[in-house]
Amino acid sequence: MAGASLIFVIFIFVYGIAILVSLAMAVLQIVATWKLYEKAGEPGWSSIVPVYYYMQQIKIATGSYKLAWVYIGTLIVYLIGCIAFAFTQVFENPDVMETAQIIWMVFYLIMLVPLCGIAYYVSYKFAKAYGKSQAFCILSIFFPQIMIIIMGFDKSTQYVGPKGVPLYNNLNSYNNY
Repeated sequence: MAGASLIFVIFIFVYGIAILVSLAMAVLQIVATWKLYEKAGEPGWSSIVPVYYYMQQIKIATGSYKLAWVYIGTLIVYLIGCIAFAFTQVFENPDVMETAQIIWMVFYLIMLVPLCGIAYYVSYKFAKAYGKSQAFCILSIFFPQIMIIIMGFDKSTQYVGPKGVPLYNNLNSYNNY
């Protein structure tokens, strides 16, 4: 009995540490994003509002909300598909159930392409909007949370615009987007 208690205590300790590390990373992410949004001239508080957060990130990365609305529309279609699949669970006929599962898998894979594609594109363009190198932008596709923390706490990181070039060139003339 004492062995089981020790295993339980170790289990709770390990998961407690994991939760504390996760919370610390979340706080760092919020603070870094807040700083980056303010550098881009956007309100920092928008980094803590779930859907608006991503819309602002897309606006900073691309210069407009158009892609954000495409992403939200695709996400809504995906959620409707999830709900529709949940209702197919009530069918008692195994053939109908198997067909519904195949349709769901195809639907899931089809919807995964635009959702992930937009997310990868935005991660890349977000880093580019802060003047980061090609290598940094590619790393931001694979490690977006870490790269945002690095950019947010780097004092030399400045917002340069959605094209990745400064808004004003050396002649003080405006670069058109």
